[in-house]
Amino acid sequence: MTEKKLYLIVQSVVCVLLVILLAASAVSIYREGKARKAEDPMESIYTAEKAAEKFRPIAPLFFGSFGLTAAGWILAVKDDNAEKPVRDTELARNLIVARVVDPGEQMKEEQRRQKKLRRVGRVLFLLCLVPVIIYVANGEHFPGGSLEEMAAALAAHIFPWIILGFGCLIVSTVLQEKSMLRETAAAQAQIKAEKESGSQSGIRPEPKADGIEKDSETEKKSETEKNSTKNCPQAGNPKAKRTLRIVLTIAAVVFIVLGVMNGSAKAVFTKAANICTECIGLG
Repeated sequence: MTEKKLYLIVQSVVCVLLVILLAASAVSIYREGKARKAEDPMESIYTAEKAAEKFRPIAPLFFGSFGLTAAGWILAVKDDNAEKPVRDTELARNLIVARVVDPGEQMKEEQRRQKKLRRVGRVLFLLCLVPVIIYVANGEHFPGGSLEEMAAALAAHIFPWIILGFGCLIVSTVLQEKSMLRETAAAQAQIKAEKESGSQSGIRPEPKADGIEKDSETEKKSETEKNSTKNCPQAGNPKAKRTLRIVLTIAAVVFIVLGVMNGSAKAVFTKAANICTECIGLG
């Protein structure tokens, strides 16, 4: 495992853990605040003091995650496969199957299986929506009481069905993709067998996807772009990019600190923190 791969894994784990801890803290603030408000109606559920109290144990992980992200951004550490196009199983299947004039029995069987999986997935998803529609359509579930209690009851009744419905679609899609791979393998085996037998009557010429072939003008344009990239002093110079990132990061931190030290900016920051605390709790 390379250092880059290890960094990306650690960053992902830290981000997920941070989200879980922040969400748990927000729920804890809400529950404790609601209990205080039940005893004293003048109490506020969300306060800056409670937010600071809950955030204090998470602060090292929060700033560590921020530093980890900033270091990766400055050092230009990223996933090499992030910008690569995702492999389209259906497109690859279509390109191979299009060369077969007379599909074999195995190919036809996989095509029938894919249609069944598609229909079953959609039907199950629609069935899962029925309880959701019934609950939402019943006005008795939305009395003029506490909005938070109504939202909690709504989530408790409809979220499981929504998750189950999307789970059915996901399982159906995964099984369809596996079937497409088997169909592609069967088509390739049929094409290979017909080529070895010397019969080309059942094989069409290989189709070409859009953008595969390049004419001379496109090749010249690509060559020109490569040359211009080489001549550009900033392009292809990771050291210059890294230096620029460091300078911009330092400048951003300096301006943030100066803004917080400013009295008016500090007041705005306090108000924003209070508003965000309430929004997080309501969310």
